Amino acid sequence: MKHILLLVALMSIAFVSCDGRKTKKEALEQAVAEFNLKATPIQVVTYNPESYVEIVTDTIIANFVKVRIKNYALMDDQILISKTSSDHTKSINYQRVFESEVTISTATKDILNTHISAKQFQGLDTDPFWKNATLQHAWVNQELSSSDDIKLDISFINPNTTAYKLFRMSIAIDGQQTLNLIEERS
Repeated sequence: MKHILLLVALMSIAFVSCDGRKTKKEALEQAVAEFNLKATPIQVVTYNPESYVEIVTDTIIANFVKVRIKNYALMDDQILISKTSSDHTKSINYQRVFESEVTISTATKDILNTHISAKQFQGLDTDPFWKNATLQHAWVNQELSSSDDIKLDISFINPNTTAYKLFRMSIAIDGQQTLNLIEERS
């Protein structure tokens, strides 16, 4: 009889302890699942270049003509390069748009003050290249320039396709300009 009472007591304890509570592992898995449902993806945005960039070049041609070129990044204008998403992160990469200011002068007069950007060229040409193009660089071609005819080389790039266009602008001493496409890659 003692054995039966002991067996009944043990079975009672066993039934009472099986109250349907979750194990630690189950509780942890449920907490992680609930957190993942509530968590918003982390958005990582990168810009190239990261901060403002300005490059100023002063060139003197034949001790007579001064050319000042300022290439700079626009902080409020960019081109979307890539966008990727995973469960917990969202990455967006941008290329900042560049523009240039060009001043050509002599000791006695200003020959040219102009602004160069891809948007100006986009209005001249319907090529899809210009949709996401930006100025890459503008510089004086010193080998071809003289005091009567200044040659500026201007390159544009589409960072999504790595296509580029290279133009040459000729500026006469009286300020007359001609623009020619020198090279391109699609």
